[in-house]
Parts: sequence; structure tokens; C-alpha cells
Amino acid sequence: MNRALRLLPLLLLSACVAPTDSIGEGSSPIYMGTPESGYPEVVFLYNIRGGACTATIVAPRLVLTAKHCVQGRGNFASPASEFRVYVGSSATAATKQYRVQEVRPVPGAWDLSDGSDVAVLILSSAADETPREMTFENPGVLTGTTFTAVGYGERENGASGAKYMTTGRVQGLRRNFIFVEPTICSGDSGGPMIGAEGKIWGVVSFGYNPEGGRQVMCGDPGAYNAIAPFQAFIEQALEDSGACVESEEICDGVDNDCDGELDEGCTPIGSNCSTDDECVGQRCEVVEPGGSTVCTEECDPLRPELGCPSGFFCSSGGLGVCEGLCAPGSIGTALVDEPCSSNADCLIGNCVDPGDGDQRCLAFCRGDSGDCLAGEVCVASATSCGACVPDDIFAGPYGIGEPCRRDDQCFSGYCFTDAGVSYCSRECTDDTACGEGFHCRGMSCVRGPRESVGGGCITNEDCASGFCASSDGRSWCSEFCIADDECPMGFACTAVDATTNVCAPSVGLVGDRCSDNVDCASGLCAMGTRAGSVCTEQCGPGNACSPGFDCVRIDGGAVAICLPPSEGGGCAAGGQGGTGFAFVLGAFALIVTRRRRRR
Repeated sequence: MNRALRLLPLLLLSACVAPTDSIGEGSSPIYMGTPESGYPEVVFLYNIRGGACTATIVAPRLVLTAKHCVQGRGNFASPASEFRVYVGSSATAATKQYRVQEVRPVPGAWDLSDGSDVAVLILSSAADETPREMTFENPGVLTGTTFTAVGYGERENGASGAKYMTTGRVQGLRRNFIFVEPTICSGDSGGPMIGAEGKIWGVVSFGYNPEGGRQVMCGDPGAYNAIAPFQAFIEQALEDSGACVESEEICDGVDNDCDGELDEGCTPIGSNCSTDDECVGQRCEVVEPGGSTVCTEECDPLRPELGCPSGFFCSSGGLGVCEGLCAPGSIGTALVDEPCSSNADCLIGNCVDPGDGDQRCLAFCRGDSGDCLAGEVCVASATSCGACVPDDIFAGPYGIGEPCRRDDQCFSGYCFTDAGVSYCSRECTDDTACGEGFHCRGMSCVRGPRESVGGGCITNEDCASGFCASSDGRSWCSEFCIADDECPMGFACTAVDATTNVCAPSVGLVGDRCSDNVDCASGLCAMGTRAGSVCTEQCGPGNACSPGFDCVRIDGGAVAICLPPSEGGGCAAGGQGGTGFAFVLGAFALIVTRRRRRR
């Protein structure tokens, strides 16, 4: 039976953190990968606007990756200033960082349709790592051979950002794509296909489901975009990356005067300044309340540990400010809701008084974006940014995904009840109207993604396959099958009747009881939670739990996992009215229920 080929660009779009010991031990990468401290030329490519990929240093000032990894919000490349290139075994333990001077995507379509999913980035300065050699031979000779894959992509436990290596076999070639057996996953995009002779043949482009009928998953086959068709393009970039057109040195992260030094005479990041022009990074700002102006650069406050040079962290701008700036120091150790005096005190890089008189560490959030987790709401207007606070001290208005009891408590004017839990929603006709971490069911935006096989569901619309199966009080997204190898790991092709088989769990689903990681399809068993010892998976802003589960902070708030709602409807009891935060038209006015101070 011929079915449509479904493609998934393997770009990491959400922020993930590595599991901690309290979640469980023994997690491993998908499909036999092993942690990799070698291949220093294979680097972590990060965009401060969100999104991360894998890339490879192929010349002192040239990095090779996939075109969709550099795509902006449209059919064009993001500016070079948004990219950071990290060297190291993981995104959070980088030993070196490089800035980007120029981004060059291969000309062609942005939807992967024409096999032009290749891009290069010219670095602002030469890398110290030994470049990986490329080959422009005809990739048709690769069929049946073994290759090496290296990348920072997703692993069995849902975490990503650590470098792993594995080997795979080439299945064949079609157009410019080199098709391979299951080897790669989300976040590996742009990573190199290294042949037996140690040279790069292509870059990770997409995963695909050859049978159709469900969302593409880790464990499905994938494809690399061959680089041979773009030899002239890449060789021109190689030449240009080694050439320097001399001009007057300015503070822009580029060696303008071709003397081998960057921004000499400019004020370095973290030092006092008077104007933007004098600063490395071109920003002279106050990065800590009450502090003096210092040279800095923009970063993403949702990821305070990334996007800044060594010795700096991403400090949020406080209530009402959506921008983060690099501040001297490192993220602190104070946990969520603990007292603090500055952003540097906090594990999450955000120290704020939300309006009740208690300055403390609170997670950063964007208004009406669903960034806060279970039991929290965002103290911010729909067009502003703020902090996540307990829902019982904030009377609204509430943003999408936040607890409510009445329609008038929500920005949207729509309080939606789903499986006994009530939260603010929006009317919709498709998933785009709901935003990241939500999907459209009927005409309502529902918390959680449209799940692949094994994800939680309440109706068929919650599943990419259009099929929500139920048995013994459990519901999960499934699909029809003929043999076990059509189902993901942890699932078996199980007979429903004489003519019908479906993918059913052979180990625990999220929310099921467990005693060890191996008991769970997700590879994570959380011990001692409010629900006991249960199978779970990591979650966070932009990485929501399946419908019917809450994303709950653990380990001081830097990590969160999916758990069944607490008794009594979980977050549904939030928002009691009375004195609370209020937004006044034309001004950002805050009134709060005063917290009892800690003793």
C-alpha cells in the first residue's frame, strides 16, 4: 500500500535540561548512542531567539549545518548576531564559544522539497579546533555502507543538548537525500554524516515515517542532505571565510582591520560604558537594577545558562521586560521561591518582587504564552513579560493554559474545562492559533502537543494519528499495525480482534506506577512524587505535557516533570478573586495579596 511520506525537520525547538538523579538513573540515548567527549569540531549551534541544532567546523572560520537550522520567522535566514557556536560535550558545559559573522543558506526552497537543506556560517574569528574534512564525491557509492552520526539531539528520556555518537547504515539515495536506518532525532539537525574514511558526506535533514499514519518519532528512519551538489557554493564560502577585506575596526565582533584581533580598543562585555558604540556587543545597558551601565549583549531569559560568554549569564530585565541581557557572573543556587537580592543569586536567573513585597527567585515568563507550569500564573499583560507566581496570590487576568473558574478571569474571555481541570483557552481553527505547547481540539486550544504513539490523550483529536486508544483505565495515542517493528520501543502490536491490531504499551505510560526506569516507555521513573513512584517525562515552557497531565517543578524549579493532576482538579482551584493583581488600561499597575513572609 502506498502512503504519503511524512517528514519532520530534526530541529530542536524547545528548551530541555538534562535529568537529575532524583528523576532516575540509567537513561541512554536513542538507538545505541554513547556519550561523546571527542569530535570537538562537532559543535552545538544555538539561536538566542529559540532553537538549537548540531553543526561542524569544516574550516577555521566556516561551520556546516542544515538550512532549516538557520531559518528565521519566514523564508529567510536569521541574522548572524542571533547565533552562538559552542564547543563541548554538552550545551551547558561548553569549553568555548564563537560568534557568527555571516549566515549563508544554499539557494532554493525552505520546505526541504528540493534537497537544498544545507547552510554555512562564517565565524567572526578562527576556531582552534581541527576542522573536519568534507568530500564531494558522488554519494551513490554509500548505499549499504556504515557511517558515524554525532549530534546533540534528543535521547530516550526526552533530554537533549549532550553530544552523543552512534553508527548506522545507509539505505539508499534519492535526489539529494541520503536515506539511513534509525540513527538521528530532534536536535541532531545539521549534524555530520561521517563516512568510513572520516570525511563529511552530508548533514542531518529530516526523519520520516515510511508508512504514514502517525507523527514522525525518534526511532523512525532519517535522511541526510548530501553536500556534493553544492560543492561550488561551499568552496566559495571556504574562500570567503579566509579572506579579509580591510576596513576601520569597529565594535561589532568582526576583525575589520584584518590584524587577527577582534574589537581591539573596544570596551569588553561586563565593563562600565557610556555609549553602545564603544562596546563589544554594541549594547551599553544597566543589567542589574540599581547598577551602573555596562557593555552587554542580548540573550534569551528562558535559557539563562546559554547565549552568553563564559563568566556571564542571561539576566532578565524584570517585570514588563521581555529581553534578557548578559550579566557578569554565573547563575546562582537559590531555588524557585527562595529569597534573593539579585538575578545572580537564582538558579533560574530571575530575582523579582512580583508586587507582594517579597523579592525572590521566580521563573521568567511571557504574558499569555503558557510559559508557567502547574499551580503558577504569569504576572504580565498579554504583550509584556514577568514572572511565574503561585496562582492563589494572583487574581488575573490569566493567560492561555493558566487556571481559571470563570470566563472573565482570562485574557481571551474563555475558561475551558478539560477532564475536570479548568484553564484559560482560546477559540481556534488550527494549531497555529494556539501557539507552542498547545493544539486545537474542536474549536478550543488544549494544553499539550498533538501526541505521537504513546502520548496521553482524551479524544482522537489529541493524536497525530487521529487514534486515541483506551484500555484498563488508560488512554494513549496509538495506530494500527501488522508487526511489532511498526510500533515504537516499549510498545507491541497487539490484537484487538481477529482482524485488527494496534500499538499497545508493553511497559508503563506516563502516570503509571514504576520502580525503575526500565518500567517506563519514556525511560524515566520518578520516585517520591505527589503521585508516588510513577513513569514520567521532562517538560517545561514550549515542551508541554500530554493532555490530562500537569508539568510540575522539582529540584528547586530548574527541572520539571509530567504528573497526573493533584486531587480535586489540580490547578482548577486557582484564582479565587478578591484582592489580587490587576492591570489598568494604559498603565502596568499591580496590586497583590500580600504573602506571609518566610521565617
